Amino acid sequence: MRNLTETACGTTPKVNSTPLPILTTLLVLATLSVAMRFSNKYTMSGRFWWDDGFLALAWVGCVAYTAVILETTDHGLGADMWSIPFDDINHLFAGLYASQLVYIATRLLVRHSIILFYLRIFSVGNLRPIIIIGTMVVNTVISVTIAFLLAFQCRPINFFWTRWDKHPGGTCLAPPPILWGNTVFTMVLDLWVLLMPLPYVARLQLSVKRRIGISFMLAVGVTIVVFSLLKFFEIRKMETSENPTELIARVTVWTALEICVGVICACLPGMRMFVGYFLHRWGWTGSSSTLHSHHVSFRTPSGSGQKTKASRSSQANIRITTMIHTQQNEGPPSESYLPLHAIELGHTHGTVRSHAWA
Repeated sequence: MRNLTETACGTTPKVNSTPLPILTTLLVLATLSVAMRFSNKYTMSGRFWWDDGFLALAWVGCVAYTAVILETTDHGLGADMWSIPFDDINHLFAGLYASQLVYIATRLLVRHSIILFYLRIFSVGNLRPIIIIGTMVVNTVISVTIAFLLAFQCRPINFFWTRWDKHPGGTCLAPPPILWGNTVFTMVLDLWVLLMPLPYVARLQLSVKRRIGISFMLAVGVTIVVFSLLKFFEIRKMETSENPTELIARVTVWTALEICVGVICACLPGMRMFVGYFLHRWGWTGSSSTLHSHHVSFRTPSGSGQKTKASRSSQANIRITTMIHTQQNEGPPSESYLPLHAIELGHTHGTVRSHAWA
């Protein structure tokens, strides 16, 4: 009825077209970040691990989410609801349904990538399997539960995108519990994943430059929590709005910021090394040294009676990250640039060994 009235009166519908440029820009930035991380990894070691695999899948999630949202823009996303044809409204809400599931899966993959990155770096006593692996299990259980509730919140499922016309034909769970649960658990998980490595990092004697770098990464991670909170307020407005299609456009922007910035945050260590490599090659670092990888392995002589002086309270391996600078006039092109080094101190059999990672 309103469609006929507004059309007869010559009212021009409002269209919120902000999602298109914002989502496209975010996807480009996320793609560049992933490319820099993987390029750096391939150049340094040529070896990839599980955290890289989960990150690649998370990037695919960003692409899928952006594709779904951009496709719904052709069906009225951001426009006044009264101006959208009925079939397009169904298509729009079906796209919203799909984007919710893609969002949950992508957030799960981003957290897994970051958690596995921690697993690759930090190892102190029995805390690694208890805390880090435990966090992965909790992340999986909560994310799968939320995805299940979102996927089957309406019976039949297609009632999710046909209920807008108020016609009977199905039932849906009350939105507030799902909304609150999703927001609270998402924010708690994000904060926990961000704060989890701080006790480990606090034990390392880092330079001011490195502390600033870690603080920057933490700040980027905190912005993801802020985006989740802002999205929550926009979704709450949709519950009582007579024009939800315009609000959906804002929600998609906050959601895209969450997942794309999450991917970028997971790529920051590799991006720093990638950029640092070119800054060094171009002579902008103010040093004539080159950075390359080393492999060191030595064993304390058996029978010497010497014992490594180490804390008896922690007999497990400790991995720390540091910078190794070496002065070299000219090196072969095949040398790999490696500003990060993992040093593993093993107390078993009095061995000390190091291995490079990127």
